[in-house]
Formats: sequence, structure tokens, C-alpha cells
Amino acid sequence: MKKQLLSASLIAAALAMTTPALALEVTPYGAVRVGTWYTASTYYAYPGSATATSPARGTAQHDGDFSLDLQGDSLFGFRAKEGEFSGVAEIGAYNPKNRSAGLELRLLFGEWDFGGGKLRVGYAPSPYVFRSEQTFDSDGGFNGYGSLWDGRWAQIKVTANNGLYLALMKQGTGTAPPATGNDLIVVPGSTTAAVNGNNWNGTAFTNTATQYAATNTNYDTFMPKTILGYEGKSGVVSYGGGVAGNFFKVTSSTNDAVAYQDEIYSYLAFAHCKIDLAPVEIKLNAYSGQNIGNLMSNPGAANGSLYFRNNAGQTANAYTYGGWAQVGYLMNEKVKMFAGASYESNDTHLTSADERMAAFANVQFAVTKNLKIVPEFSFLNDMTNRLGQKEPRIYAAGAKWEMTF
Repeated sequence: MKKQLLSASLIAAALAMTTPALALEVTPYGAVRVGTWYTASTYYAYPGSATATSPARGTAQHDGDFSLDLQGDSLFGFRAKEGEFSGVAEIGAYNPKNRSAGLELRLLFGEWDFGGGKLRVGYAPSPYVFRSEQTFDSDGGFNGYGSLWDGRWAQIKVTANNGLYLALMKQGTGTAPPATGNDLIVVPGSTTAAVNGNNWNGTAFTNTATQYAATNTNYDTFMPKTILGYEGKSGVVSYGGGVAGNFFKVTSSTNDAVAYQDEIYSYLAFAHCKIDLAPVEIKLNAYSGQNIGNLMSNPGAANGSLYFRNNAGQTANAYTYGGWAQVGYLMNEKVKMFAGASYESNDTHLTSADERMAAFANVQFAVTKNLKIVPEFSFLNDMTNRLGQKEPRIYAAGAKWEMTF
């Protein structure tokens, strides 16, 4: 009897949900992506405490691997619309670099079309994101190498019909300083993905714990990450740009004696465009700013883009400029070709410049409407870090296999 009642309840619930949904337009969608890559990597040894068996500082080390894995941007979602209101919900596969984190919430927001524009409330990427067609590293798109991707954040965004927008977003503050080291970042800016963006101790609205601690790093935040921008189109050119900013304080203390206090001001100016000269397509992206690693709390950001303090008490703002360029060619409805290159420089004027560059070339084969194969060659070069040390180089050759539905 209980089983019959349960079945009847489920059927009733399904009918109840179906009835009001008659006026609701729901469109499901998804994509499954697998990457197959051969990589040849070179990294450089810089042992902290050299021994008789340690390699000499700067010695090149080599590694080669084949990988076949589900890309982290494999996803499933749906779009819903009812009158002037709409919404998107999307989940993605686990990040291959952090499988234990499980499925990822990619998008969750609602929008109200109020006539003169739209109001968005929810969770989505930052509006200054503009990515290339590079597919290596789960459709990396020059992330961290000339692209401003910094993840997804809770936000409130108003977009006018003329293309002007204002977005208020959750700010990140990095992590606590390391205990030892010289010429290290000892203010917010961990590049550990498990820490960065998830370091809100206490409640969701309190950045530090409320109980006393002998050694404490306190973050005082005063405003959301704020972006003012514009997106428009003129003839064959689609373009956009804007500015973003944030400000917070960090105070380190031991037994209530303040060791240091820093005020970190971050700002960013960005611009991008797409020029459609069919069958040729050109994309350009450029940006510059101060302490942009702190602004974005980006696990992929170069250490050199973060506000700097060393153990001697010297401090400096980090100044960044970078961007990328890409050209595409549409051979026919089934074959597209893309190639691009990027560069980013980060300099505090107190340390060496932290530089990065990347390049790629690929061909996108649309086997059918729902199946695409993208063979590609990519090169990632971390060049040098803020200590003047050589950083890894990666050559990658392989393909992305994508099915959409």
C-alpha cells in the first residue's frame, strides 16, 4: 500500500509540475568533450637547499606524456523563459586537475527584461572575459596567458539596451601569508586552486573568524568587485571594453600586535573586438591594470600580477599589460581554421618581470551537426617569474572530441 501511495504521489507531483509549465519554455542542452594530447614539457630546477645530488640551478628537466581525459567544460544545462523573465542553470564535469571537488556549478542566474534593458541576478563569469579558440587544457582559450578568465562569481548585473552595463560581483581576497621565504607574496594571492576563492572563513558574509587567534590575518572588504563596460557593433566590427576595480585591506597581527597593514587597490582597463571579413575573421584582446591578480582572485593568474610584500617589509603594486590576437578562416560549412598568439607581462619594479606567452593553430572539423573534432598544436611558455627564474614550457599536439546535444 505504501508503495502504491508513493507512486501516486510521484505521478501527482509530476502532473502538478507539468501544468504550470505549459507557459514556461524550457530548452535543455549539453556538450561532452574529451581531450587526447601528447605533451612535451620542459621545466627548470631551482632547489632551495642544494645538495651534492641536486641538479644545478636552472638545469632543464624534461617530461613527455600522453593523456586522454574528460574535459572539465563538459556540461549539461537548460534555459527557461516565461514572459519577461528567463533563467539558465548549468553544471559541468569535474575538473581533471581537482576530481575530488566533484561536479561544478557553471551557471545559475535569472534575468528580467524590463524593457530598457536586463537585470541579471545569480552566478556567471565576469563580463570582461574574451577567449580565443585554443582548445588545449580544457578549451583553455589563453586563460592566464593573455585572457582575463577568472572563474565564475555571484553577481548583480544591469545591461541597458544600448550596450552599457554595470556589474557588481563577489570579491576574493586570496589567502594568508606563508610562514617563511624571501621575495614571496606574503599578502593575498595564493595560486592554489583549492584555496583561492574559497577562503571565506566564518560565515558567508564574514571574511575572518570571530574568535581570537594568536596569529591572525584579517581582511577588511568595503565594496564588491565593480565593472563598468560597453558592448556594441558597427558594421562588421563587434567590440567591447570597460574598467573594473576593487579595494580591500589586509592586516597581519601576532598577539594583537600589528605586523603590517596594507591597502590593496586593484584596477583593470580592457578592450576587445571581432572583425568579420568573411571568410576571414579577426579577434583582438588587450588589457592593462594594477594588481589584477588580487582583483580577480584567479588561480591561473601569474604571481607577478599580485600586490607584493617581501620579508624585508618592502611593498609594491604589480603592473600588468597583455592580450592576444587570432585569425580564423572559414573554408566551408564543415571546416574552420584558427591560429593565434598571446603575451602578458607583470612587473612590480621591485622584482623581475613575470612574463608569459602562448600560441596555437587548429582546424575544426564538423563531422556532423553534433560531432566536432579539433586537431591542434599548442605552445605554452611561462618564460620567467618575478625571481628571474626560467619557468615551464609545454608543447602539446592532439585533439578535442566534442559531441553536443
